[in-house]
Amino acid sequence: MSLTDTVQKLAEGREFTLRKGQYSLVKTAYQTNDFKVYEVEPKKDPTWDASGKKIVDDSWSHSTVIRLSQLTNDEAKIKALFDQFQVRKSITKDQCPSIVTFHDQGLIQYHDELYYAVRYDQPFRDFAYWITVDHQGTEIDPLDVYRLARGSLEVFAFLEENGYVLTQYDEHNVYATSLSEDRANFFRVMFKGHKDKSAPFTGLQRRHKFSPPETESSDIYKSYGFTMGLLMVWGILYTNNKQGDFPDNVHQNTGSIENLIKTAVNTLYKEGAANQQQKESLQVFLEEVLQADIGKRKTAKELLTFKWIVESDKLDYEEYKKECDEYERAVAKEREENEKNA
Repeated sequence: MSLTDTVQKLAEGREFTLRKGQYSLVKTAYQTNDFKVYEVEPKKDPTWDASGKKIVDDSWSHSTVIRLSQLTNDEAKIKALFDQFQVRKSITKDQCPSIVTFHDQGLIQYHDELYYAVRYDQPFRDFAYWITVDHQGTEIDPLDVYRLARGSLEVFAFLEENGYVLTQYDEHNVYATSLSEDRANFFRVMFKGHKDKSAPFTGLQRRHKFSPPETESSDIYKSYGFTMGLLMVWGILYTNNKQGDFPDNVHQNTGSIENLIKTAVNTLYKEGAANQQQKESLQVFLEEVLQADIGKRKTAKELLTFKWIVESDKLDYEEYKKECDEYERAVAKEREENEKNA
């Protein structure tokens, strides 16, 4: 069976609405041996006009990217690509805005090669890059630590409630977006997984510095909660030049967790800094998240009700309201100046 025949067979009953002529490829954003990701502009409603002037159009306020994968005549791999998109597409932004939204898929013929294309919201940079590159010389803000926790917990709660199996959660599939575009969902998770609960799960067997102690779990979202806690602690320490205090084997040495939490909390809420009242509630939160015994850990839904999350919700809203008020004052001042000079 030819590649075309294989694709046609597997494509039956699926929607392929993405067309090559709809978008212009602006530049390569990311690439691996298996695919390339391109920043794109819609040809119908571009963000920039021919003179290079930016067009303000809310319909295109959130950037999207297109990932191209060259297809080979491997039925299993092609089916996996199609199935993965189908699951990702089933999660809408309204249902869970903290998961990267997928929009459409297509098949593109280029010379003698056939490519599979998917378009999704631009995930910008992963958490590892955001910490190690974007924050060189800059300490992480407590509200960003909160945004990582809240976004991740909302994802876990949604996926668990709706029967999705997330097969990866680490520093490379949590993305920092744009604060101006996605303040409420600044950190978003790229979903990789399925809805087949009977399928073998090996997602915890790969050992890395953010792994939970267990390698098998009947409650994977509690396990991912542990990983989230380590990401929070690592981000705090790394951006405060204390990355050497973060061990690579917490999962093997859970006795180090108590001191690790204290160091992170004291580093984030330094003496004399604002929001000192949150220090104690963050410590309680991290102690629950980084509980070595998975049976004693709280669920994502329970953690979302913790005092540190609730307090941070209020602080985040206060900061947002302050920024809105400052923007409105600046607009009013500019309007007054224009009227005087008219």
